[in-house]
Amino acid sequence: PRLGLECAGTISAVGDGVEDLRVGDRVVAFVSGGFASHAIAPAFAVSRLPATVDLTAAASLPVAYLTAYYALVHLAGLKRDETVLIHGGAGAVGLAALALARHVGARVIATAGSEEKRALLGHLGADIVLNSRTLAFADDVAALTGGRGVDVVLNSLSGEAMIRSMDCLRPFGRFLELGKRDFYANTPLGLRPFRRNLSYFGIDIDQLIGEQQALAQRLFGDLLALLADGTLRPLPHRVLPGERIDEAFRLMQRSAHIGKIVVRPPPAPTEQAPACGRFPVDAGGLHLVVGGTSGFGLATAAWLVARGARRLVLASRSGTLAPEARPHVEALQAVGASIDIVRLDVTDAAAVRDLVESLAATGPLKGIVQAAMVLDDRRLADMDQAAIERVLQPKIDGAQAVAAAIEGHAIDYLLLYSSATTLLGNPGQFNYVAANGWLEGLAAGLQRRGVAALAVAWGGIADAGWLARHLSGNAGLRRRFSASLLAAREALDALDLACTADGALRLPTLAIARIDWATAWRDLATLHGDAFSGIVPAANGRADPESSIDLEALRSLSLDEAAERVLDIVLREIAHVLRLPVREIERHRPLAEIGMDSLMMLELRTTVEEALQVELPLMSLANGITPADVARRIAGLLVTTETSGGVLRGPLASAAASHLAQDVEAVAEGDREAAARLVLDRVRRMESLL
Repeated sequence: PRLGLECAGTISAVGDGVEDLRVGDRVVAFVSGGFASHAIAPAFAVSRLPATVDLTAAASLPVAYLTAYYALVHLAGLKRDETVLIHGGAGAVGLAALALARHVGARVIATAGSEEKRALLGHLGADIVLNSRTLAFADDVAALTGGRGVDVVLNSLSGEAMIRSMDCLRPFGRFLELGKRDFYANTPLGLRPFRRNLSYFGIDIDQLIGEQQALAQRLFGDLLALLADGTLRPLPHRVLPGERIDEAFRLMQRSAHIGKIVVRPPPAPTEQAPACGRFPVDAGGLHLVVGGTSGFGLATAAWLVARGARRLVLASRSGTLAPEARPHVEALQAVGASIDIVRLDVTDAAAVRDLVESLAATGPLKGIVQAAMVLDDRRLADMDQAAIERVLQPKIDGAQAVAAAIEGHAIDYLLLYSSATTLLGNPGQFNYVAANGWLEGLAAGLQRRGVAALAVAWGGIADAGWLARHLSGNAGLRRRFSASLLAAREALDALDLACTADGALRLPTLAIARIDWATAWRDLATLHGDAFSGIVPAANGRADPESSIDLEALRSLSLDEAAERVLDIVLREIAHVLRLPVREIERHRPLAEIGMDSLMMLELRTTVEEALQVELPLMSLANGITPADVARRIAGLLVTTETSGGVLRGPLASAAASHLAQDVEAVAEGDREAAARLVLDRVRRMESLL
C-alpha cells in the first residue's frame, strides 16, 4: 500500500524502499521507494499476479530495465541484425541493455573500464568488448565494422569520449544519451555529424515517469511480461548491510560495482553482545610473570598489582633487576605488594616444573604470564638455524614447559604473549612470527582441554618493552610506529575483552593493537591482497614520501623535466583512486572522462600535497583538466625557474604553467623564456608601485 501496488494475494515486506516482486522463486518486478517520490506509484498497478507475491530485498529491476527498454526499444527501435554500442556495459542499465539487445537479435559491442568487467560482459553474451577508459574504442569500432559504424549508441561517457562515440554512428544512426554531466555543463556539440541523418535522444527516466505516465505504465507492463516468462532475468547485484553504507557509496563513486548495489536496512538486534567482565586477578593468590624483571613483563606485573594482586614472582634468565627496573619494583612494594625475583630458564622444562610446584606449595598459584622473548631479526638470505632456534626456543619450548608444568593445577589464567606481527607479518622477523603463530595454536588447544589459556597478539607499546627502548634512537622505527603505539596500561586493560561477565576466559586468542593501515600497507605486501581489502582504507597504499620521492632532486630539474617526473606520481595516484592499472590512465585525457569526480579530486589533492609537500590549488574538472595539466601545475610549485635578474617561483610558476598549457608547449623554449621574463618584469613594476 505504501507504494500503491495492486495485486491479488498477500504481500510481505522485508526492508524499506528496496523490494522486489517474486512469482515463486523468480523475481518479476522490483519496486523502489524512488517511485513513490514521484507521487505516481498508483500508475504502476500490478494486477493478475499469482496468489502469492513476496516482497523482499533484491536488485533494482524496473529502474534499469525500464531505462534500457525505453531507450533501445521505444526510442531507437533497435532491430534484429543491427549493431548497438553500449557504454558502461557492466552497470545496471548496461547489463539490462545487453539482455534486451540479445532478446531482439542485435549485435552488441560493449565497453567497460576493467578487465574483470570486460570478461563478465563477454561471458554474458556481448559479441565484442572494448575498453571504455581510453578513446581507442572509436578506432576499434570503425575497424570491427569495416568503417560502417554502428546503428545505435547507448552512451554514458562525457566530453571527448561522447563526441568520439557519436562518430561511431553510421547514417541514420540513433544516439541515446544517458549521462547528465554534459547536459548540466552545457557542453557544446557540433552539428556536423547530423548531416548523416542521425537522431539524438536525451534520456531522463525520472521525467518519463513524471510526465508520461501512460507511456511509462505501458512500457512497464511490457517489461513485467518479459520478466514473468523468463525472457529477462534479474540483474547481478551486490547486497551490503546498512552498517556498510559508506562502502556502498565508495563502490559507486569509483564505478567498482557490477550491476546494482543494494543496501539492506540494519536488522533489529535479536540478542545483546556478551558483556565483558574483568580479567581474573585473585588478590590472595600467587602470580608468576616469566620475563617479568624488565620491559613489558614488568609493566604487566605493575598492572596486576593495580588490579589487586599482592603476591608476585618475577622470573628471568638472569634473576636480577636492571638498575632502571628497581624504582618500579620498589613502587610496587610501597603499595603493599610482595615481589620475589627468581632465576629461571623457561626452556628448561624440569626447572619450570620445579618452580611451579614450589610456588603452588606456598599456595595457591592463580596465574602465569609467559612474556619471555628473544629477537634476532635478519633478512631471509641471512637467516640461519641458530637464529631461528634462538627466537623459537623461549616462545615454543618455554610455552610447552609451562603448559606441562601446570597440569593438575587449577589456575585462573595462562597468558602467552604473542605479537600483532602474526596477523600481518613483518620484514626480517619470520622466525619471530612463526614462534608467535605457534603460541596462538597452543592456546587454542589448551582451551579445548579446559585450560584457561589466552594468547595475546600485542601491538606496539609506547612506554615499555623492546620497542619503547629503541624508538627514540631509530628514525625508521619512529616513522613506522609513532602513530600506532598503545600505552602499556591501556593495552593491558583491554584484556577484559577476552572475559565473560563472571571473569572466565572466553577466547583463546586476542589481538590488542593500534595499526596505522596506511603505513602498514606501504611496508607489508600481505595487506595488498583481497583478504584486507575491507579494512585497509582507500586513502592508504601511497608511496612513502620520504623513501620514494626525492623532493630536492625534483626542485633541481627544469620545469619540463619535473613535470614529466611528477606526472608518473600523479598517474599512480589517479590509478589508486580509481582502482585501475596505471597503464589504463591516459595522461592527456580529461580527468572527468577518465572517471574522476569532485570527491576523488579532493582525495587526489590531499595525497599529492602530503607526498610532495606543496599546497595545491583546487582544480576544476569542468575545465577539462588532464593528468598532464595537474603534473605541470605541481611542477610549477616545486621548481625554481631562474630568469634574468630574478626567479619565477611558487604560485606564479604554477599559474604560468597552467594557462594554455598545450599552446605553451608548442612554443620554442627560447620564446617561452622570453615570455617568462616579460611577465616577471611586469610583476616587479607592479610591486614597485605598491
